[in-house]
Amino acid sequence: MEFLKDLFGEKGTIIFFAVCAVIVLIILAAIIFKALSKKRRKKKLKRDILRVNALVENVLPDVDVKDLTIVFANKTGSTANSRGKKSYTYEYFIYAFKEWESYAIPIRFRGDRAIPVETPIRLAIDNVSRIVIRYMKTNAIFYDNDGNEIIEFTVAALNTKQIADECPFEIDQIEAAQKYFTFIERFDTKVRHKNDSDVNKEETKSEPVKDNKDSKINEVLSNEPLYDDHSEEALLK
Repeated sequence: MEFLKDLFGEKGTIIFFAVCAVIVLIILAAIIFKALSKKRRKKKLKRDILRVNALVENVLPDVDVKDLTIVFANKTGSTANSRGKKSYTYEYFIYAFKEWESYAIPIRFRGDRAIPVETPIRLAIDNVSRIVIRYMKTNAIFYDNDGNEIIEFTVAALNTKQIADECPFEIDQIEAAQKYFTFIERFDTKVRHKNDSDVNKEETKSEPVKDNKDSKINEVLSNEPLYDDHSEEALLK
């Protein structure tokens, strides 16, 4: 330890170990703080998920929540004033889905509680005619059977808490989001298949009409005289 005495004087060894002890304490404090923060966040996430499930149960009393996968969704819009300055609007949804049927529940926040603001929007095979999926399957636009837009929203696996003041929920939904991405792709395929089936049905319905038309033409033609007279007199006429 002679080099420590050369660097820091007679108390060089004491100073060195004191500095090392402080560094170790800082590292330990950081580890403990991170562990406690993670524990608090995990507890909060669990509480938020329970609140969301309770909300879904209240607004969908006839649906078993255990059969649903629930994700948090949002929609961001913007408007510009005469000076070109943009102002942003945020809409939030809880999207609950199962095979071939789903519900979008518009919500707002009161403190850290989510409150439904409209009747749940049912999105299923019978009332959805088209789905436009964009941005790596995170964004979806649903259209009704008349071609009108029903709803648009985005489901993010991470960073669902975009605006701290607007959205107190911070839901880590990586697993649920992956299920959503698979679901929305299969849902879109199912809707396309339904549309193709509807087209085929229409074509099938139109075929008997064509057959009837052909039969009437054949009937008319059958009543026409057949010019099979190949005699010399007939050929001279």
